[in-house]
Amino acid sequence: MQGKLDSTIRRDVQNHVARWRSEEGNLIMILHAIQNQHGYIPREVAMELSRELGVKLARIYEVITFYHYFKLQPPGLHHVTVCNGTACYLKGAGEIIGEIRTRLGIGEGQTTSDRQFHFDVVRCIGCCGMAPALVVDGKTHGRVKTAEVAGILDSMRPKEAAA
Repeated sequence: MQGKLDSTIRRDVQNHVARWRSEEGNLIMILHAIQNQHGYIPREVAMELSRELGVKLARIYEVITFYHYFKLQPPGLHHVTVCNGTACYLKGAGEIIGEIRTRLGIGEGQTTSDRQFHFDVVRCIGCCGMAPALVVDGKTHGRVKTAEVAGILDSMRPKEAAA
């Protein structure tokens, strides 16, 4: 099985490199393609990319860790994003953030150990008239009260875990 995995990774990386090899800034473009494919940058893919491009693995990790977009861990099944822009902040986003941290047991930019949830805080989602707002799996929840957070999160949990 490991050989099949290795050949699949090698082929995928070679395809990405072939697509972007002649472009300036190709490492970032290749990393974007890998991130889009996997949802994060798996270590074995980064290692294969290092070999294929002839670039030190440390250089690849410098780029990955410099840009917030790139992730080194698999994403959670559900993505929870809280707006902490000015309007949301003034209307209680801090309390919403605190409640999510408590309920999920993780901080910003982290994924729960069961990989059910990933939690982020952003500056603005463009829904200032609905402050405070959060987005779960692309669905915006506006005028959220702290007491509503548990229900929102529980609705995303597997049915047996929500009970």
